[in-house]
Amino acid sequence: MKITAILVGFGNVSQGFVSVLTKKRNYLREAFDLEMSIVGAVEGREGKFHSAFSKNGLDLEMLLETKRKAGRISGYPNAGGDASPFDLIRESEAQILLEATPTNLANGEPGLAYIRAALNAGMHVVTSNKGPLIFGLRELRTTARAKGLDMRYSAAVAGALPIMPTLYYTLMGCQVNSIEGVLSATTNYILTQMAEKGVGMRAALSEAQAMGIAEADPSIDLQGYDTAVKLLIAANSCMGCCKKISDLRVSGIENVGAEMIRAATTRGRSLKLIGRARRIAADVEISVGLQEVAPASPFYNVNGTQKAVMFQTDLLGQVTIFGCESNPEIVAGAMLRDILNIVHDSQGSQRVSTFFQ
Repeated sequence: MKITAILVGFGNVSQGFVSVLTKKRNYLREAFDLEMSIVGAVEGREGKFHSAFSKNGLDLEMLLETKRKAGRISGYPNAGGDASPFDLIRESEAQILLEATPTNLANGEPGLAYIRAALNAGMHVVTSNKGPLIFGLRELRTTARAKGLDMRYSAAVAGALPIMPTLYYTLMGCQVNSIEGVLSATTNYILTQMAEKGVGMRAALSEAQAMGIAEADPSIDLQGYDTAVKLLIAANSCMGCCKKISDLRVSGIENVGAEMIRAATTRGRSLKLIGRARRIAADVEISVGLQEVAPASPFYNVNGTQKAVMFQTDLLGQVTIFGCESNPEIVAGAMLRDILNIVHDSQGSQRVSTFFQ
């Protein structure tokens, strides 16, 4: 099966995706009978768009090399230009939009507009961007269903930690009563470095940014909002609610110092930033905050860039998933997983599609 896609946003995640697709080209053909062609890519820099577009498909190695050498993809030989994302959506005739622009917690733009345009143009959507899902999840899913399209966003909700696939497939038929977890690789890495190596928060944050795991605006991580919006999206997807950021109780790790770390260690405990969405009567409460966890907690040994999530359900009881370190290529792997699920479902899998409705 041949499919075509365009990339909107060409930062770390999209470059990681191109790298993954290059490495997995033969595997995808042999294991899934899938040949995927990237026909267009676009990035915004300093108020201008830089793009590369060819209906015959872009050479992925050349695309990465152009970015490395020139700093922008518009230098791609014989196919570079200044097309906007809307131009590519309109002209490419691609089947899938891969949207990976930076998260905007103020209004979800411009990613929200790009996803709307793609769905209205008849394109499936895979996104790693939390912003559009905070402000337009219900609208976008309604549009996708009405047009017989699919929209996947597991890369936006803790990346490689399979929160959305678990909710969508493994826990299908269950009522999810709570979702709880260590969901930010950045904050967990910082707290681990402070506890195990005695480094300061500023130094640990710099390391996280150098590793490519911190948000462009690190305050989103430090203040707890990266964790909060992941929970918000997951809860709004599967717990029957429609929460906004203003409904959440959120605090972060920005005030953690060496003394707090030492005090927790003395008590035999570990400091973690924990997010929790809980069904309370007919409502869902979502909160994020710093907690001391004891060795008996499933989160006690979740260290470094690892994450973990625990679901409480009515039929399957407690389900906990550990691991999944974080880097841009791993997030890209989550996008590839979403693409494969779209392809799988479009080829005749009759899954119950009302679970997210």
